[in-house]
Amino acid sequence: MNDAIQYTVILLSIPRKHSIFPDHPQEVIPMQSIIHFITFVLDSLFPDECIGCRKSNTLLCEKCLARIPRAEPAEHSFIHPLFTYRSPVMKEVINRLKYKNVRRLATYFGEALYEEIIHEQSDYLSSSYIDKVLLIDIPLHKKRLRERGYNQSELLVQSILNVDQSHTFEHIPNILVRARNTKSQARSEKRSVRIANLKNAFVCSDPSRVRGRIVVLIDDVTTTGATLLEARRALITAKPRKVFAVTLAH
Repeated sequence: MNDAIQYTVILLSIPRKHSIFPDHPQEVIPMQSIIHFITFVLDSLFPDECIGCRKSNTLLCEKCLARIPRAEPAEHSFIHPLFTYRSPVMKEVINRLKYKNVRRLATYFGEALYEEIIHEQSDYLSSSYIDKVLLIDIPLHKKRLRERGYNQSELLVQSILNVDQSHTFEHIPNILVRARNTKSQARSEKRSVRIANLKNAFVCSDPSRVRGRIVVLIDDVTTTGATLLEARRALITAKPRKVFAVTLAH
């Protein structure tokens, strides 16, 4: 199998002027496309296995999902994490979702994220608030988005919308923009370094779409909360009614 994968990489890396593709003879297939192709081949050859118990035909079975411990409260009260990142299962979920192109994992958490948001904004929904709640994913810089091929936080937003039968939520792409290509927060250990790294990293591209509305930031993991703090700061300039964040893990 390893030989087959290596052969596939070599074959797809050949410039098209030496390949069977007649169009754009000088074009070389991007590495991210090769990775996605290999992932597709492997997914086709090998059935899904639960990350927790290895049960077949699922990436995460209901029992293992239910056993993931809930997260302790975040340092900042506006951040509401669901599960603890200390869980080996959750750690592997984040790793595969974020770095291994296993995008389908996001669909397993839509209902839990949805219920958390509904719980946190129940007072507003029972009042005279009539606008749809605005879901905003933490954006990647365009360079990193090209490298990865997708934004895992946006996948989580979509998983929420998929279970939103009452059409309570709305997602407006690119309403929050990453203006600077900051270093990965996973590699910035000190709190002061994280905060400095993210200063003025985000910009609200259309304040009129945010003004007066309930806004929910969605991200996969929060550690110190520096990313969400800076994203919230950028959105508050647009004068929303309320901004809080829900993350998959902490």
